[in-house]
Amino acid sequence: MTQDSEDYKTPPEGVAFVEDLVERFDDLRTIFQEHVADNDEILPHLFMGDVTRYVLSGGSQRQELVRHLNDALRTGEEYIENLIAVSFVENLESEEELERALRDAQADALREEWRRQRL
Repeated sequence: MTQDSEDYKTPPEGVAFVEDLVERFDDLRTIFQEHVADNDEILPHLFMGDVTRYVLSGGSQRQELVRHLNDALRTGEEYIENLIAVSFVENLESEEELERALRDAQADALREEWRRQRL
């Protein structure tokens, strides 16, 4: 049985998580606006790919954002934990990218998830 893409609805907790990120981290506003303009809606997994690229670029709010994602991975709802694991952590393709993303951010849950995915 296949699901028609028009029938799929993005879970509201994913949309709320993305909107909260944009509210907390001003650097994500332009990225978010481009995301919505390109997609006509909020697609949390796709947006988290943009967040990964922002973090890897060394954005000015990188440390705070990584700490927030780390905390959300630890304490978030199942959908949010999956969103972060699949669309942020998994996008850190090498150990060098992991270290660059997490540098000075004290993000043990993200580091542990990255290692768990590579066992």
